[in-house]
Amino acid sequence: MKLLHLRFSFISIIIISLLALSGCNNAGETKGQVKGGGDDVFTIKIGHIASPEDHYSIGINEYTKAVEEATDGRVQFEIFGNGELGGEADLAEQIQMGSLDMSVITTGVLGDFYEDLRVFDMPFLFRDLDHAYTVLDSDFAQDILNGMDEVGFKGIAFWENGLRHITNNKGPIYSPKDMEGLKIRTIENNMFIDTYKLLGADPVPMEFPEVYSSLQQGVIDGIDQPYSIMWGKKIYEVQKHLSEVGFYYASATLLMNDEFYESLPEEIQEVIVDLGKEYAVKEREIARNLDSEQKEKLIDEGLEVVPEDEVDIKAFKKAVEPFYNNLDDKNKKYVEKIRDM
Repeated sequence: MKLLHLRFSFISIIIISLLALSGCNNAGETKGQVKGGGDDVFTIKIGHIASPEDHYSIGINEYTKAVEEATDGRVQFEIFGNGELGGEADLAEQIQMGSLDMSVITTGVLGDFYEDLRVFDMPFLFRDLDHAYTVLDSDFAQDILNGMDEVGFKGIAFWENGLRHITNNKGPIYSPKDMEGLKIRTIENNMFIDTYKLLGADPVPMEFPEVYSSLQQGVIDGIDQPYSIMWGKKIYEVQKHLSEVGFYYASATLLMNDEFYESLPEEIQEVIVDLGKEYAVKEREIARNLDSEQKEKLIDEGLEVVPEDEVDIKAFKKAVEPFYNNLDDKNKKYVEKIRDM
């Protein structure tokens, strides 16, 4: 009987020890982490709205492949493109909540989550693309990226959405007078709504997945968009005119859920950020190359284009001057800093 009792006690000790070890292992696991025979593997779920031939998609595919190779397979990506997980505001909310790990989202959309980002999408702010890149790769821009952790994001780098031109179905646009009464879709951001009102248009806030059908049904007359979106999303099928207004330059922010980012090993964090910045430059180059190709394709499809030199850009800039005059002191300082670069 004594021997049986000793055996029972010994078995109990073994079971308790195994349970304790199991509990420690479970407590130490990281979201997205898969236990393997060697180093831990981290699976990152990334979503975006772009079609397969868009520069977002091409850039993301190349970037994720580079990260996987640089980490010797310790990082693996699951990519959900073409708006599969919703519009950009939906994606931003999912990242905040932690149900999505990563995305590239138009910076103007993120301005409703972190206000300091709005400065980069102000109308006619940048002199040209080189000026935009200088600003977005500056210490000033990095400070704003760093501040995104206040709202649950890890800001990594500014990629490119593109110069936003104005398209519509009513007629060619040469000056703000031609904007009068046009129902123009805008992202859900008060800055863009107010600016379109200054141009005489009737702004309609709308998530991008609704745009095609809304143009088709006449709910809206037009939108602002780069050539890449117009081609990739086949918007030319429901729009007749494009004017190269260059209303604003839209960057796109590569970002992650901050808590998830902080849970990753330091060496993996470094790879994600360093390659994120490297591929910002590459993705911009992809976007520029595609822009010229897609413009020609759109013209071949029957799109009527008013080139930049036929648009009264000075009149557009004058029309939006009240927007800059009404900025608060902080944003006026931001604008001044950007214009001095």
